[in-house]
Order: sequence, then structure tokens, then C-alpha cells
Amino acid sequence: MVTRLYLLTLALCGNLACAAVPSVPTIPVVPSAQQVSPPQIKQTSSSQLAGEEVSSIEIAEWCRNLEAEIKKLGWTLPPCGGVMWKAEKRSVLGRPLVYAEFGDPSAGNSTLIFTMVHSDEVTPLYLGLELAQMLTRQAALHGAVKGSHVVVAPLVNPDGFFRRTRTRTNANKVDLNRNLATGDWERDAVRLWKAKFSSNQRRFPGHRPASEPETVFQQELILRFKPQKILSIHAPLNFMDYDGPANLKLARFPKEYVQECLKLRARLKAVSGGFFPGSLGNFGGQELGIPTVTLELPTANPKNAKKYWQQFFNGITTMIDFVVPVQSTFRHPAVLPAALTAEKSAEN
Repeated sequence: MVTRLYLLTLALCGNLACAAVPSVPTIPVVPSAQQVSPPQIKQTSSSQLAGEEVSSIEIAEWCRNLEAEIKKLGWTLPPCGGVMWKAEKRSVLGRPLVYAEFGDPSAGNSTLIFTMVHSDEVTPLYLGLELAQMLTRQAALHGAVKGSHVVVAPLVNPDGFFRRTRTRTNANKVDLNRNLATGDWERDAVRLWKAKFSSNQRRFPGHRPASEPETVFQQELILRFKPQKILSIHAPLNFMDYDGPANLKLARFPKEYVQECLKLRARLKAVSGGFFPGSLGNFGGQELGIPTVTLELPTANPKNAKKYWQQFFNGITTMIDFVVPVQSTFRHPAVLPAALTAEKSAEN
């Protein structure tokens, strides 16, 4: 990676005014008599979830379809040229859930990057594909991504993306950033969806945690690769959010580990804007203690995608190069200490 010492002073948010992050607006509570029923979930075959292996032919078809779709957006980058895409799982409608792995898995500096969790936010896709191309070129020149291990999943929600009208939700009309299996999901996810978001269909968390194959895909990448950092790119809220170790009041993590996490947050000029049941920031940052950064690009306009890649490139490489100490134990949400549950209840 080409980072130099001066890059550590650059912010991932580029020219964004990260210090002036708008608070999340309060949405009026809909009276119970008017509350909307949750969407009905489509049936997904077992083979789509965990049965038949995803073939190279399916991935090649995914590449062709993606290339045709991004041409409609006015983009000329090749989505698959030289990139060794992999897939072991399928979406609700049977499309491959694709990722690529770069560098040395034993390097001790691993970063996991998600884009297109919400498929109507198209600009993050460009950054995910450009990043994969850049890392592929580096591997060709140097044999590996030196000193780092990077996993990129550029299209987490393919079904929503390939629709004629793109959607935030997946084919089951579930918000994939509200469906992860966090400890507070059963208690709070549907309740807050109704109370705080007026049963907004775009934010439906599902009928149960991790009900969606695309959610399971995200969780399994985290638990398999055990990254030291997670970056998720969205649009168009124009700010930087940090979730992860930020205080020592329960002594859940070593002091030195928390200090390094806070150094990363400071260098990226990210703020902690809160989290929701079932969100990636909650699952990765709050429960697993992995510094989890959400980059919200300024717009979802595909005409601006190349500009955003150039604007945020230095910050993305800064995050990849920043070394967070490896945790001595990797905590799974299912075995979190009771003290954490009490802490989260108090915060809510």
C-alpha cells in the first residue's frame, strides 16, 4: 500500500464537514390503529441458502450482468477484469453473493469492506469495484497486498440492484442494515421500527434476526475473517460514523486496544452517531468490538462516482493501512457478557 506518514492526517471523509453531522430527525409515532403491517416474506429454497455450490459459470454470468448494468450508469470500469471473485452463498433470488480476498490472511492487519447494502445507493458500488481493481493491480505488481489482508464485498444486495427500479431493501423487502443478529434485536428491532420510523417499509428489519441470506453472508464474512476493521460505504447522508470501543466503563476490552481504536476514529474524523438493532455498526462495532466505520457519500448520483473515488481514495487506504491490535478473544454476539446487555438497555 502506498500510504506515507502524511496520509495518517488525512480524513476518510475528504472535504465533508464531519464535525457538523446532523442529528437523526425524530419521526412521529404512528398511532397503533394506523400502524402498517410488515411486508410478507418470500420463500427461499434451501439450495439458495446453503446447498448447491456457486459455480464459476454463475460468477461469470454475474460479471456479465453487472457490466451491462453499470454501463447504463455511464461507468466504463470493468467490474471483473482480473479480479478473482468468489461466492459460496446466494441471494433470495439465487444470485451469487460475491467477494474478493487480497493479501496475506496471516498479516495481522485485516480490513473488511462492504458496499451496496442498500441497492438504491449506487455510488458506493463504484468505489467497491475500483478498490478491487486497484488491489488486483497491486497483487500483480508485488505478488500480494503488502502487510495487509483486505476482503471486499462490492454488491451485498444484488436483487435490489438488478430490479428495474432499485430498492433499499432486498427481494424480501427487508432492510439488510437492520437484520443482523444483534443482542437487542428480539426486544427492540420491530418495536423501534414501528415507534421511531412509523413502520416505514424501507426500514423493515424482518420477522426475525438474520432471516436473510444477504445478512448471513455479511455475518459469516465477519466471523470467518475476523477483521481488525470494517468499512461500509453508503450514500447520501454526507458524513462519517464510527461504532466500536469508545469507553472503558465496563472494561470489556484492554485499555491499549480501545486507545488504538480511538486513534483510528480521530484520524478518520469520524463521529459516533448512534446505532440501531440489527445494524452493522451494532453487530460489528458495539458487540464484537471491531472498529466499524460507515462512510456516507454526499450523493447517490452515478455521475459523481468517479469523483468520489478520487476524493476518498487516500482516506480508504489510510484505513486499510492503519494497524489495530488483534483482540486476544473474538467475541460472538451470542456469548456476550450480561453486563453488555445491561449497558445497551440503559443506553436505549
